[in-house]
Parts: sequence; C-alpha cells; structure tokens
Amino acid sequence: MLPVEHYHWRDGARAAAAALERHPRPDALLCLNDHLALGALRALHEAGLRAPDDMDVVGFDDIEAARFSVPSLTTVAPDKEAIADDAVSLLVDRIEQIDRPGADDAIDRTVGHRLAVRESTGGGL
Repeated sequence: MLPVEHYHWRDGARAAAAALERHPRPDALLCLNDHLALGALRALHEAGLRAPDDMDVVGFDDIEAARFSVPSLTTVAPDKEAIADDAVSLLVDRIEQIDRPGADDAIDRTVGHRLAVRESTGGGL
C-alpha cells in the first residue's frame, strides 16, 4: 500500500512513480479512485511504460474520464444511485432517532457494483 495525501491525479502519479521504484516492481495497481488511477497511467507513460503491457491499472468510481483516457481505464463501477438512496435513508433514520440509545452505532451497507474491464488491464473498450 502506498499512502497518498489527497485523491487527485497528481497524488496517483506520485504514488505510481514510487511503486515503479520498488523491487520487484508490482504487476498491477489497484487505486482507491479513478483520479488516482489516471495519475498512475500518466506516471507509467512518463517512465516509458504502458498499461497493460508493463503493469495493469484499475480504478474505482467509473468517472467519465475513465472511458476516454488512453488506454481506457478498467474500474469498479459502484451503483451510485443505490449509494445515494441508502445515504438519504440513513440520514432520515438518524434524524428520527437522534436522541435514542444506539443512534450512533455504525451501520454497514453494501451496494451493487460491476467491473468495467477496459484497456488498462487488457480488456476492450
């Protein structure tokens, strides 16, 4: 794991550059969001390397830029509508139970997702 200060393209490029200096060099990078992954693709390019030939790169979010990068970015595409629905539902429940015991208990939710396989891991468009 490589820490980043923020989740921006620049941070992804810096973390990927650090990964490229490791021995042995990793085969793949799984980034916490697509911005980091797009930065990682840039770092590979600047090092004279290519995804997926030299290293696979995967993001998370499925932002529009993931489809248009070169190579296009493989990413985990969460069900954003379900996330929004759950967030609103949990917020309403929290407001209704604000003074009740257990109102601060953590709640674990899982929403649907799909893997959008694209060129950064050898998949198609």
